[in-house]
Formats: sequence, C-alpha cells, structure tokens
Amino acid sequence: MNFVVKTADKTGKIDRITIQGSSAEEVTELLTRQNLYPLTIDRAPAARGGFLSPDGIRQITFSFGKLKYLIEFSKLLALLIKAGMSVNEAFNVLAEKNTGGDFLGGIINDVRDSINFGMPLSIALSRRPDFFDELYVKSVASGEESGNLSQVLYNLAEYYKKRQELYRKLASAATYPMVIVVLSTCGVIYLFTKIVPTYTKFFTEMNAELPQISQIVFFLADFMSAYFLPIAGLLFAFLFIVARWLKTPQARETIDRLELLLPVYSQLTLKKFYSIFYRTAGLLIGSGLNAVNAIDIASNVITNGVLSEKLNHSLRMIKEGNPISRSFEATGFASDVIPRLIKTGEESGSLEEIFSHIADDMDEGLDVLTGTIESLFGPLILVFVLLIFGVIILSILLPMISAASLVQ
Repeated sequence: MNFVVKTADKTGKIDRITIQGSSAEEVTELLTRQNLYPLTIDRAPAARGGFLSPDGIRQITFSFGKLKYLIEFSKLLALLIKAGMSVNEAFNVLAEKNTGGDFLGGIINDVRDSINFGMPLSIALSRRPDFFDELYVKSVASGEESGNLSQVLYNLAEYYKKRQELYRKLASAATYPMVIVVLSTCGVIYLFTKIVPTYTKFFTEMNAELPQISQIVFFLADFMSAYFLPIAGLLFAFLFIVARWLKTPQARETIDRLELLLPVYSQLTLKKFYSIFYRTAGLLIGSGLNAVNAIDIASNVITNGVLSEKLNHSLRMIKEGNPISRSFEATGFASDVIPRLIKTGEESGSLEEIFSHIADDMDEGLDVLTGTIESLFGPLILVFVLLIFGVIILSILLPMISAASLVQ
C-alpha cells in the first residue's frame, strides 16, 4: 500500500513523499535507514475502482511483465553509466525513453526525484520495493561502494534473465498436464450429467439387463445428475476450507516437507531453489559483498521451510568461523560433490565462479527433469483420461450390443 509521509532530514529540510510499504512501521524503518525522520505518516487514498480502475489495471498488466522491464531497465541504465553519464543524467534519459508504460514511468520518476533530492541510487531504489527487491538494492549498493556500478547492473540483468527462463521452463512443464486435467474433468462432468442419463432412461424403459460395469457407471451418472448442485457446493466448501488451511503455519510446514518427499517433485523443488540460491549468492559476491553477507541475503530466496532452516543453521555455523563447505555439509544443505566444489572455491578465492557453476549444473538438471515431465507425465495423464472415457463408452455400448442380440 502507499503512504504519504512528511519527512525532515538532518538539516531540517521538510519534504512530502509517497512511499510503498506493508505498514507504517516498515515505512518508518525504511526512512530511518535513509537518514530521514518521518513527521507524519498517512495512508494514501485508494484509487477509485480498486483493481478495476485504470491504475489498477495498469498495475496488474505491468506485474506480468515485471521481470522483462527490470531486465531492460538494468541493461539500459548500465549502458548509459558505462558511456560516462552520471546517475542523474541516466535517469533523465530513462524517463524520456520509457517504454514500460505509465506505471514504470512513475517508478523511474520517483527514483529520479529521490536522486535529485540527494539520495544514493541504492536508497532511492529501496523506496520502490514493488519493483526493486532486496537483492537488487544490495547489489547496487555494493556497486556504488566498489565503483563498478555498470558491471553490477549488467550482472543483475543476466541474473533476472536466467531467473525468467527458469520460471518459463517450470510453467511450460506444468501447462500441458494441467490443460489435459482441466479439459478431461469438464468432459467427464458433461458425460455424467448430460449424455449417460439419456441412455440410463432408455435402458430402464427397455428393462434391459445391465452388465456390472454399466450399473456402476449409470449409478454414478444418476447420482451426479440428481445432486450436482449439492456436490458442487460441498466441493466449493471443501476448497474454501483447504484454501484457508493453506494459509496457516502448520499447512506451510506440511507442504514444505511433502515437497521434499515426493519422488519427482522433490528433485524439481531442490534444483529450483538451489539454482536460484547459488546464482543469487554468486551475483552478490561478484558485486563486492563478502561471502557471509551474500549468503545471508541470498537465503531470502529459499521459501521452503525445511531448506531454509538448514541454510539458517549453516549460516550460524559460518558466522561462528566454520568454513562454508563444512557448514553446508554438516547441516545437510549441500551434499555429494557440492561441498568439495565450495571448498575449492574458498581455498582459491573463486567462490563466485563456483556458485555460478553449481547454479548452471542445477539449471541443466532442471532442463532434463522438466523435459522428462513433459514427455512422460503428460502422456500418462492422457492415457488415464482415455481409460476413463473408454470405461464410460463401454458401459453404454455393452447394453446396446446385448439389446441388439435380443432383437435378432
């Protein structure tokens, strides 16, 4: 949500700014880090129409292409700074050449105004957490300190590009099976509620003797046809209860454990999180952060509770003075050859390259796994669906064949 804040700096200069945050406390903490003192904090009035307002629709549309805009923004800003422009001049050019629509234009103008107000680029970016996450802000801050801002921005663009490709692979692997499941479910419901009851009435009027399979299918069809609305209501209520349960900590813990127990899905989960984590840590180390701070920040990308606990335990061991490789191996966060690779990186000072290499290996394994899912899991679901349709059709044909034999 947006807050309108009246601030004062150390010189006593008063300013009124709009800043995004989840609460007034978060806004206060953010401003304090920027050496600003909030005098008043008021929630900005919501746009008329909410999500259906023009601003709401633009924001929703923008969110779908957020990674693409972030990549383009990073590349162009890096190019302008490398060409010799100051950050202020670069943002003036970005504001003129904005191709991301009004929403991105508003973000660029907010950052530019903050820079003109005298804030460092990283602090100005942190005022728009809806577009620039902690990883981005911390990396830019490291680039400012090391004087290598343009290279850091290029690295960020490559990182988010690889992350975008990863999401596309996962979405591609899930799309085909999901489409088959949805269409087949609709087809079975239509057969049970519209087609099968017609034949049930026909065979009942003929007093035909039905095979066992036909009796079962016709009973299910009659039941669904007669109680379709109550069944739909119960299903909706069940889904509502499950949705509420999924928001509880107990549900999150259960799901996190299941993610690491299911045969194929567990490998998908591990490779996905490891790929993002090691690439993030490598990027931060390359931006100038030390390994401990890089791992600390990168730990935020691990959203699985079980893995997160292992990583946090590893981080505590690292802060106590233990090597990264030994800490990862002792807590079970890393296994097989990975601890040895990390140990080599620690000894040779090439931890950034090692982390990037591990992330590339995870991406390759993810490619193989998603390809396997697309080539095997989809056809298996299709075979199962065809089997269901075959049983329904067979339950209709068998009585018809029997009736035809009796007539002859």
